Amino acid sequence: MRHAAYFSLILLTCGLTTQVDAHPISMPLPETAPYLSPDAPIFELTITQFRQQFSQQFPATPLQEFRAIKTGPMQKLVTIAATKISETVYASTVLEVGTAKIKSIQLTWLPVPGNQARESRQQAMSYITNIIRFFSPQLTTKQCREHLEQLLTVGKGKAYTLSNEGAVRYILSDKGEGGMTFAAEPVKLILSETK
Repeated sequence: MRHAAYFSLILLTCGLTTQVDAHPISMPLPETAPYLSPDAPIFELTITQFRQQFSQQFPATPLQEFRAIKTGPMQKLVTIAATKISETVYASTVLEVGTAKIKSIQLTWLPVPGNQARESRQQAMSYITNIIRFFSPQLTTKQCREHLEQLLTVGKGKAYTLSNEGAVRYILSDKGEGGMTFAAEPVKLILSETK
């Protein structure tokens, strides 16, 4: 008998398995961030490679150099680095110690009072759309924006919303006037055999 091998995506968040698709869902917050696990998956590119490729591919939304942040005991598990995009938008990343390969890339929008709030939120939305486009190049820019809008709609009033697109998990926490954080993380691929 022939055995056919195929890849299936498994969402591994705190030991929970859920349906993997591009439709956003809300779940309870895990006790520990999945990227803190020593066997957490990584993107096969360093933060320097990502920054250069992203800035070249999306010149309207460039990223400056990421700087490491001291995190005390957590530094043994991961390296955290961040870069300022504007007064209200920041990018940060969780890196594998020793390789600087990305475990999670995050974008945070901090709202400002007054007329600048809408403009700064739009800036964050542009960066998020381009991060989705970078990690899911099979999607058009319009589809990436629609994916983000789905995350926002499903996540309204929830702690966070997540969805998978291929081998990437997108996570959004939208606190409205309290700010918004978006993350892109790799999902483990598990080889499964069928008869």
